[in-house]
Amino acid sequence: MRDALGTTRLTLRRFRPDDAPALHELFGDPETHTIGTGPVASLARTEEWIERRTAFHAETGLVWYGAWLRDGGPLVGNCGIFAGRTGRVEPEIGYEIRRSHQGHGLAGEAARAVLAECDAAGIARVWATVRPHNAASLKVLSRLGMAHAHTRTDERGELLYLSRRAGCFTPGGN
Repeated sequence: MRDALGTTRLTLRRFRPDDAPALHELFGDPETHTIGTGPVASLARTEEWIERRTAFHAETGLVWYGAWLRDGGPLVGNCGIFAGRTGRVEPEIGYEIRRSHQGHGLAGEAARAVLAECDAAGIARVWATVRPHNAASLKVLSRLGMAHAHTRTDERGELLYLSRRAGCFTPGGN
């Protein structure tokens, strides 16, 4: 996967160590970072996250991108591919958009670019996992052509697994 991608409104590029303060603003915001165990308490943990993503890229070629508004705008989110619950052969897509920028189609725009990059890299199937109450994310995934495959239950409750095979989404639209 390429190190950088562009969309109409976003510049997506691999995170670098010097991006940690900007990313930590997102990870530390309880209104934005609602996944996993919630907000990240320390800048050091955010720096470690970037180091893990960098090492994972070196091992697998899969990329997690920062999403900046074009023309030098601020970091508004992140989107990428990781092994997740489904493994490296059929990786999982994830995304997160700063609360102040949600509701404008940026998650779908970033995810569409990442899925196109997955297609170009020959990744046959991409998964997403989402909680049933996350209506906004379910709407994004539906627009990307991802379909419900099965449901599992973990310690936090129901978790929906959606997938799509290479080329099974329309490049345009939100």
